[in-house]
Amino acid sequence: MTDLLSRLKTETADCHHALERDMDIMRPTMSRSDYVDLLTRFRAFVAPWEAALRAALPADLQAFARAREKTALLDADLAHLGAPQPSDGLARDGAAHADGMPLSGLGACFGTMYVMEGSTLGGRFIGPAMAQRFDLRDRQGYAYFDPYGERTGSMWNAFKAEAAARVPADEYDAAVAAARATFDALQHWLPAPRPTVA
Repeated sequence: MTDLLSRLKTETADCHHALERDMDIMRPTMSRSDYVDLLTRFRAFVAPWEAALRAALPADLQAFARAREKTALLDADLAHLGAPQPSDGLARDGAAHADGMPLSGLGACFGTMYVMEGSTLGGRFIGPAMAQRFDLRDRQGYAYFDPYGERTGSMWNAFKAEAAARVPADEYDAAVAAARATFDALQHWLPAPRPTVA
């Protein structure tokens, strides 16, 4: 039988590639205002998603989830970049996307966490790239993309071990469905509009 993490990686690969393609965060035309807008949109999604996840997880997984929360990092990044407070409309829209995540059962919870935690692996490259582009230092302004620093590998391995230990095989389908739904929600929510070229 295929293990959970292998299924998640294989069966969400198309969603993962589509999100990376549409975000195109490493594009040469990414401006500082584009970057601030992206972080603002992440913040509007991540904060309600983290709250919903906490509400769905059992008591013995609360500390595990809280150790991976990143809303405070987004707030610090945006403050460092001098970003204005997000509008109420943006916050409501982001919450609506986050609230659409299926979070019933451990399979669904770990499936959606797979997407959000997995992003830290790519973030180890994105964070330094944004730091260089926008003259940022000491993880200020890009901590969301590099939340764990040198602990990224160990945090990811700990997540994989917990997922493998906690999710029963009969919830693997739910985990994959939740992961795909999370990728889809992010794909529809994150990419900022760009001017069209005639």
